[in-house]
Amino acid sequence: MSLVSRHRALAGLAVGLPVSAIFLWLAVREADLDRVWSMLGEAAAGEVALAVLAMLAVYAFQAVRWRLIAGRTIVSATRFYELVVSGVACNNVLPARLGDLLRARWLGRAARIPAGRALGTVVLDRGFDLAALVVLLGLGLLGVASADWLAPIAVGGAAGVLALGAAVAFARAYTSRRERGRRTRGLLRRVLRDLAEQLAAPLGRRRLGQWLALSLAAWIVWALGAVLVARALGIELAPLEALFVAAVMNLGVAIPSSPGFVGTYEWLGVASLGLLGVPANEALAFAVLLHAAWYVPTTLVGGAALAVRALVGASLLRAPPPPEVAD
Repeated sequence: MSLVSRHRALAGLAVGLPVSAIFLWLAVREADLDRVWSMLGEAAAGEVALAVLAMLAVYAFQAVRWRLIAGRTIVSATRFYELVVSGVACNNVLPARLGDLLRARWLGRAARIPAGRALGTVVLDRGFDLAALVVLLGLGLLGVASADWLAPIAVGGAAGVLALGAAVAFARAYTSRRERGRRTRGLLRRVLRDLAEQLAAPLGRRRLGQWLALSLAAWIVWALGAVLVARALGIELAPLEALFVAAVMNLGVAIPSSPGFVGTYEWLGVASLGLLGVPANEALAFAVLLHAAWYVPTTLVGGAALAVRALVGASLLRAPPPPEVAD
């Protein structure tokens, strides 16, 4: 891990851990923890298993979208899925979303593209998640529920989409004025140049439509997983309510927090279900079980993928060089 990444991780922990502790207290303060534990123990195992499969399927849609954004067919869709889940696994245990930076680095190596261009694909990839969630939140605010505490989440999400649009516009202006063939000195400048060139690449309505459709499909499947978790606990969520919860919980985790969003995630689940009239005990059990439904499998699968890649890389380094062929 580079020096910049270490500083970013330490800053993330310094800010995130206290924030997570506060939100965790807010999530549990009105709940009977014994009752919550009992409900978790009585949850329907079959529906929980289906929810886990739904959560893992979310990353398949995201992997296909990222592959289309990157435009690197030499890297298989399976490898993209592996990199997405590995990045999530790193985010689960590392602060400041370092997993997103790491998967840009992995893609750069796998596809043999500059680091800045790989980072640009991740920026666009995450941007389309943000855009889809803002759309779903808007639908939820109109048709499901609203509250004062949702305003910062809605404004922050919309601001993020606008910031991405501004970055793309700036990148296009920069690349159109930049001298072709001009050499860029310094690693940071080269990364920023390549990042700008990736963001400035022509998109086209068809590609934008594909990326947005895959983004919406991913979060609809996530909402299906939330419905299954709710049913496992005896809670009924209508489809539009589940989409509203998906938008609130996944936009809300932009709040600085501990790795894996512990505390923040639980409060967002309790608060969003509270707007739907779900009691505190049931809402907390839902948030905890939903958190586990994606956190545990992604950490295990992504961690296993990272371990396998590390072992393969180590074996290649230890392998003897091929014998020389005599003339």
